[in-house]
Amino acid sequence: MSAKMLTRRDFLKSATVGSISVAIAACVPAQMTAPAGEMPAPEAVTLRCMSRPHSQKAQDEFPGIIMEHFTEKLDPAINVDVETVETSAIGWEDKLVTSMIAGDAVDIFQAWPDIFYVWVAKDLILDIQPYVDRDLTTEDLDDFTEAQWTRLHIRGIRVGMPKYIDVRCMAYNKDIFDEYGVDYPANFGADWDWQEYTEMAAALTKDRDGDGKIDLWGTRLVATSSVEFFSWLRSFGGDYVNPNDDTDCWLDEPGSQQLLNWLYENMWVKEPNPFMRPEDVSDTYDDFVSGRVAIPWFNVRPAQQSERVADQIRWDYAHVPKGPVRRSALGDADAWSIWNGSDHPEEAWKFINFLAGPVFQELGTLRSEGYIPIRKSLMDVSLEVFRDEFPSLADKHLEIIPEMLDMDYLENVIWFKDNDAAMELIRPAMEKVFNLGQADPSYLIEICAQVEEHQMSLQ
Repeated sequence: MSAKMLTRRDFLKSATVGSISVAIAACVPAQMTAPAGEMPAPEAVTLRCMSRPHSQKAQDEFPGIIMEHFTEKLDPAINVDVETVETSAIGWEDKLVTSMIAGDAVDIFQAWPDIFYVWVAKDLILDIQPYVDRDLTTEDLDDFTEAQWTRLHIRGIRVGMPKYIDVRCMAYNKDIFDEYGVDYPANFGADWDWQEYTEMAAALTKDRDGDGKIDLWGTRLVATSSVEFFSWLRSFGGDYVNPNDDTDCWLDEPGSQQLLNWLYENMWVKEPNPFMRPEDVSDTYDDFVSGRVAIPWFNVRPAQQSERVADQIRWDYAHVPKGPVRRSALGDADAWSIWNGSDHPEEAWKFINFLAGPVFQELGTLRSEGYIPIRKSLMDVSLEVFRDEFPSLADKHLEIIPEMLDMDYLENVIWFKDNDAAMELIRPAMEKVFNLGQADPSYLIEICAQVEEHQMSLQ
């Protein structure tokens, strides 16, 4: 399949120039065509790439890896100017959109599905599916995580190539479990369910200093982040939105209401409350290391955890508990994407295909950034590298990473037809229920009706 992509400005040029070229070609004798040997050599192209590395080491090493393993291996060369944006930077999305509209954006950028969903509707992202169909083999496709690959097809186009694996799990403080004689999650959580999890959390909620106030909570969950919380809804058979109808709010469904009531009860009704209330929450790592929470909702980011948790406490990873219906956890889909206005779509595709390839995934994503590479074929070497690079993780159950893939419970969010409008109603309602405790989960049934009224009006 041909995958020659044209920007809108290229199309307008070709529509005019192409007509002129046809007319001229009809008048030019064949012998006037320049011999192949006299054709000008193709010129090198320079791409602009916005990078948001998660470590200083990655920021320092990415340009050299790209030069040695990409640019220098091509003739003509494809040069890449790496423009770094700090991961903590605020407003980078708006600045990038502004530069796209002005026609002066980077060719390649990194984002994730929430952003992609909005930007595809604004025609800002190049569909790379034709390139995938042309260049990737079945072996390549099988080497990607299905949850990521599937969720990078958004609103009818493939928005990019996956960047790294970002997954949610649980962690547990062994010192606290041992102190109160509670057994660790069986088989690193692969065998526990939501009921056992709830019982453990209750058993580990304590007033340790005897002042009449809780200072150790069993667990903490964040209900106000739809990107992370959807998996808990699904484990109970619910969701934010009907997967088969993007106008149908599912927070009023029995499964969703069961999950929401379970969380609300353990956060606001039970005394003592085993699920930490938002008013008591600080930084996830600080709460964990200080011994304020025994089983936090976590992620698997070895480099970050080596720095923030290390060996300050005895701890390990655990799978998320299985709900009444199934086990579900976020397998996010950050990706490298191409601006639809790029003058060099073919070269940009070659570059993001390199970024998602085994060489950069090992040298850049794994060894420099300390993140989980997207290639299944790199999983064994990943565990070796994490243990070699981060000694404090040597005894941790890093095997949870391939186990998550094998158990096939990683998923990603589904969006409403107008997701921004839906969340403008849902987020404040979730905050009212779970952050402030000013309403019970039945309030979200009322909100669902408002969401559906707006979504249906868009048809």
